[in-house]
Amino acid sequence: MSGHWRLVARNTAWIVTITIPVGGAILYAYNVAQAGSFLYGVGTGLLSLITMAFSVSLLTGRSRRIRVIGAFSFVVRYGLVVGILGVPAYLELWPILGMLGGFAGVYLLENVVLLRGMMRAVGEARV
Repeated sequence: MSGHWRLVARNTAWIVTITIPVGGAILYAYNVAQAGSFLYGVGTGLLSLITMAFSVSLLTGRSRRIRVIGAFSFVVRYGLVVGILGVPAYLELWPILGMLGGFAGVYLLENVVLLRGMMRAVGEARV
């Protein structure tokens, strides 16, 4: 398993570990719709994280064609997230605040955990 996939696996484990008690607290404090909306946002964030790792895998490929597909996949990835979050928000299927809060929480944790992993990798590379 390559380094960035290990970071993704570790980050996913952290996110799931943190999501369970937060989702439970939201369920206790509010209702099932808010908790479901939060979990939907977290799921979208995790899907975004995994597709980002896939895009990085393509970008680091040996073939120029694969790297071009990887660059295009970043655009597709953002379109996917906009669609997954935008359609339910537009149709008012979920409470928007919970959904965006879950997604933003994953994005924040993703950056915190990945930043720590990158700093460690950079430190090891200098030695």
